[in-house]
Amino acid sequence: MEDIYDKWVMQLREGSYEAFSELYMYYSNKLYSFILAQTKNVSLSEDIVQETFMKLWNMREQLDCYGNVNALIFTIARNLIIDSFRKQVAQLDFEDYRQACDKVSSFATPEEQLDYHESVDRIRQVKKLLSKRACQIYEMSREKNMPIQEIAESLNLSSQTVKNYLTSTLKVFRRELSR
Repeated sequence: MEDIYDKWVMQLREGSYEAFSELYMYYSNKLYSFILAQTKNVSLSEDIVQETFMKLWNMREQLDCYGNVNALIFTIARNLIIDSFRKQVAQLDFEDYRQACDKVSSFATPEEQLDYHESVDRIRQVKKLLSKRACQIYEMSREKNMPIQEIAESLNLSSQTVKNYLTSTLKVFRRELSR
């Protein structure tokens, strides 16, 4: 059987379609099974089988008459499998991306939205109980995420005064929101 491979390779080097067809008929099913086991994708496996034999045909003039054709064909296929995996990683399908986003960031339920709006309303009501300065310091600290030192500098107050305002303000919030 080894002689027939060498004959096919020699004829293939000379451009024989018959030798190419014989190689295809002999290896295509084995190659397909190998590729399918790796990719788990029928369509991709069929494409890679076709592309493997196209590459073999395109490089026919460089073939070694006494080389291992089996190893060459399976090496070409393995490299094409690796290339296809790289492309899949590089090209995230938009639909898959959209579905992943939908799963990760599901919208709040109407009940959660209602709870949120009620909480915001309660915070507004408590802020009305505060002095203008206390409310201003609270907003800068909790809503604008400004550090105490920055608040103190912008309002020309000591950082201890800002801390005192925040402490008393947070006590009011705890008291009013726990009702």
